[in-house]
Amino acid sequence: MTAALLTRAGLGELITAGTPLFSREAAVALTCYTYWAFLWDDHLDGLVQDPDAAIALTGEANRVMTEPEAAPLIDDPFVRSLRDIRRMTEECLGPNGVHAMRAEHTQWLGGQLWKLALHRRPAPPTVGEWLRMRWQKAGTGVLAALVPPGGGYALSPADQYDPLVRAFTQAVFYPCTIINELGSLLKEQANGQGHVNLVSAVAAEHGIGLAEALLKVWELYERFVGLMSRLQERLLRDSRPSVARYAAELPQWLPATVNWMSRSVRYLTPLDQDSPGGTSLVPPALSRTGTPRLWDPADLTPPPYPDIAWLWTRLD
Repeated sequence: MTAALLTRAGLGELITAGTPLFSREAAVALTCYTYWAFLWDDHLDGLVQDPDAAIALTGEANRVMTEPEAAPLIDDPFVRSLRDIRRMTEECLGPNGVHAMRAEHTQWLGGQLWKLALHRRPAPPTVGEWLRMRWQKAGTGVLAALVPPGGGYALSPADQYDPLVRAFTQAVFYPCTIINELGSLLKEQANGQGHVNLVSAVAAEHGIGLAEALLKVWELYERFVGLMSRLQERLLRDSRPSVARYAAELPQWLPATVNWMSRSVRYLTPLDQDSPGGTSLVPPALSRTGTPRLWDPADLTPPPYPDIAWLWTRLD
């Protein structure tokens, strides 16, 4: 996607809906970081045939977050702008806020390279590998890490990575990544990345067509949402005030993602019309229901993928 078109993608709307309790300065900083991240994602897609360049640039982007004042700084717009965003984040969230996002930022950059490797591989990944890769590549760990400092409170690293809290974090954001996968499927099919999409991975692993795979993916979405609700109920009663507040606030990202995905030009603009004057697709009509269509919410059996089954063990 061109930078000009991305400016109309409504990322500020996504951020403000996902983080309604952020200060104005924190929301602006996260919005700038998110625009940077989407442009980076598109840039790495263009480097799929030059992995050496992608790896080297990723190293430079990591260096900016760990050594922001170090010199020399390479003459690259991504590196220069990321340094500016880091300073902006530190000004409004302080060193602890930057520290909270740094590890997740590094993991996200690694996930980008993992996705690039799968793009270069002709065969689709297993569903398990996709789930492992997508958690890192989504970058949603950064969003989760910034929820407490952006809202004016602290969540210690011990609490952030507590297995129960971490399971809840993933149960919130895995459904967001599934929504993103469904919105991205047509674009990925058109630019040679269709085999890396979750729907394609499910179809290949189970030997079924895309239509049946789509139903399995939606079933997985419903199972994640059911898990999220159960884990949230537990954490809202947690004796740690910051954990209980985190549990109350984090799920706002799910409706924010659904609403944004349904009308963002990033997903509604055909690839051959990727310009500010391009014609957009008709946004889909949304229908919401509190009742799952494909999975009984009382059935808490883990999905048949060991890579995520551990999340359901946190219900014990």
